[in-house]
Amino acid sequence: MKNRRATRADNVSTRLMQTVGMGSRIGDEFINSLENQLIHMGTRSRLTQDWLAYNNPGGSVSGMSAVGSDEATGLTAGEKMLCRQLYYLIAVFLAAWSYLTEGKIPLPKSFDLDSLLRGRLFEDMGLTNLKLEGCPSVNEFDISIHLAGLLDTINKLDLASYAGGDLFRPLYENLLTAKMRHATGEHYTPEWLAAHMLDQIGFRGEKETTLIDPACGSGAFLVEAILRKRARQGGLGDWGQVVGIDVNPLAVLAAKVNYLIAAGYRPSACAGDLEVPVFQHDVVTGDDHGLWSEVDTPWDSMRFDYVVGNPPWINWESLSADYRLATLDSWKKYGLFRHRGMDTILGKGKKDFSTLMTLASADRFLKMQGKMAFLITQSVFKSGGAADGFRRFCLPGGMGLKVLMVEDLSRLRPFVKASNRTAILYLEKGSPTVYPVRYRLWSHLSEDGGEKTILDMMAEPANPTDPGSPWITYMEGGEAGIKKILGTSDYRAREGANTGGANGILWVEVLDRPQPGLVRIRNLAASSRRRVQTVEAVIEDRLVYPLLKGNDVDRWRANPSAHIILTQDPTRRRGISPVVMARNYPRTLAYLNQFKSELEKRAAYRRYFKKTDPFYTMFDVGEYTLAPIKVVWRRFGGRMRAAVVEGKDKPVIPQETHTMVACRSSDEAWYLAGILNSLPVEYVISSYSMVGGKSFAGPGLLNFIKIPYYVGNSIQSMIAQTARRVSAGGDPNLLTEVVADLYGIVDNELRRMKSCWEKLGLS
Repeated sequence: MKNRRATRADNVSTRLMQTVGMGSRIGDEFINSLENQLIHMGTRSRLTQDWLAYNNPGGSVSGMSAVGSDEATGLTAGEKMLCRQLYYLIAVFLAAWSYLTEGKIPLPKSFDLDSLLRGRLFEDMGLTNLKLEGCPSVNEFDISIHLAGLLDTINKLDLASYAGGDLFRPLYENLLTAKMRHATGEHYTPEWLAAHMLDQIGFRGEKETTLIDPACGSGAFLVEAILRKRARQGGLGDWGQVVGIDVNPLAVLAAKVNYLIAAGYRPSACAGDLEVPVFQHDVVTGDDHGLWSEVDTPWDSMRFDYVVGNPPWINWESLSADYRLATLDSWKKYGLFRHRGMDTILGKGKKDFSTLMTLASADRFLKMQGKMAFLITQSVFKSGGAADGFRRFCLPGGMGLKVLMVEDLSRLRPFVKASNRTAILYLEKGSPTVYPVRYRLWSHLSEDGGEKTILDMMAEPANPTDPGSPWITYMEGGEAGIKKILGTSDYRAREGANTGGANGILWVEVLDRPQPGLVRIRNLAASSRRRVQTVEAVIEDRLVYPLLKGNDVDRWRANPSAHIILTQDPTRRRGISPVVMARNYPRTLAYLNQFKSELEKRAAYRRYFKKTDPFYTMFDVGEYTLAPIKVVWRRFGGRMRAAVVEGKDKPVIPQETHTMVACRSSDEAWYLAGILNSLPVEYVISSYSMVGGKSFAGPGLLNFIKIPYYVGNSIQSMIAQTARRVSAGGDPNLLTEVVADLYGIVDNELRRMKSCWEKLGLS
């Protein structure tokens, strides 16, 4: 059950959203007015660009294309965001005015929108920075007709009774769609989660203790810290002990108002000037771009007892080109950008901005022996090369960060309408991490965060000689069997054939075979993210192979449901030479030429190949792709699903969402599939992979599973034979036992592995 404080806070914030948000009379009328005015402005395009650049710093505006336009109004996605953000700001300013005047003083008659945004209403109250710094002028909007009505509506709410949390989060999430927030990496922290994190790092609000949130959003952590200070000390004391920073001006303004209300601040004629300690600043670049004018505080010299927060979760490739360039030195400084070229295709370049924010914040703001709690994507602990630099937990100059604990919330959805794989990282500055570390897996959570089911586990690098390797996680007693299986396989896994965005062109349906050597095909246009035309053509049979798509593979079973035109030279790792294509496959070339423009526009093709390379070049195709016998399994999901694939007339080609190993014989393939599908090995895979994620069982899997080459000895032959029997309906326990024998896992170790497997709910 929610506590009384949280319930009152929810009531006030919910009523604010309901009375002035989308769907309310005043909210709809005000936003419609802004949209209608914008449509008729001659400066419409320039104003929108300036506004988005200001209010969506960090380059995340590039993600706005995914939001879509509004055909009914003729507004672009960016224009919709401008109007909703502007309305949100007006509502926040009026909420501040209503609270500070106790709803008793009307707005001055002679002031304009720019004056409101620049905080001139609050200067006489001594609030020097309750404003937007450097905001582009929006005075072309006339808001006078709706302003008094909006304030009257807000005045009817008892904002002074607001008792904690983020007053504006429900309103913000009502106005800005999930797609809009996702484009900027915004996932606002629930109040219960902020309270939990402060509990775990020991922040009780003691006198003189200091705390900073360097990605404060609208202030959930700040409000919780302030309330603890007031409860402990009878008042907030020095305001500089609780500080917030964010790069987003909307968030900064909301955090300032939340700060004032949480602190119980009331204007006083004798109080003097007051600066709310929430500042607009880019923690990573350290460059304010003209916006860091609120204070002259030397932030590089300030250190805090506690650093907490929820940084933006944005991939490197989602940042704008300008911001990637601006932050590149920081990525390198913190050891996060080690991979180049083709490594990035395999996922090693998919860096998450939250890792950079974590290290930069610890470096700049955390005291020695200070503690940090950051929300971060769980993938950084389990992914392959993308996060190896982060997992070293070391700052420039060799300063260590000690991992105190990780809480894994990946099975839950603590953020409303977001599917992020969430984790909480707890650190202490000044000493190295000592493994194993505590790892708590949350498997159940009530809606308000009150009731939890948590499995206590431990974590350490899968490769003990490489601190940057993915972590294995295990319950007490389960590590003995795991460590007997961990190691480097004698086999190398590969991704399936990757069209680089041309599935709708190179994936085809075979309609008939009009004569020997030729096939009539129809492309699977619906398989393409971008619209492509549907074409039927007769082409040479030689380059058309059976294709395993995503759902075609399951445990012990693989049945191709389509075909693929394999245009790649597996030796040169480029498209087949145009000369060879024209001579040997003229019909296929004619078919491909119909899609030349689409094939040349593929992002991966433009990035990794030259213009002189054939426009139909593919990825991840080598001689191994054409092996007649393979073991194939899905890269994503929550269970290992390996199957033996043997092509009858032609090799079967798996798509890139599958992982494959080329085998020399059927017995070898069944031996390998048997090991991978056995309980002991599945348990080890689940201990270091992202169960349920897109890279659950990628090619890197065999870097950590010790599988010796098949030489046909007795135990290997037994595994192959048992795997065949299990695939036909035999007892899987027989496979478990024979694989355990291969690794020397004794009975009590195997029993413990089975017990852990059941507790994890994976059986």
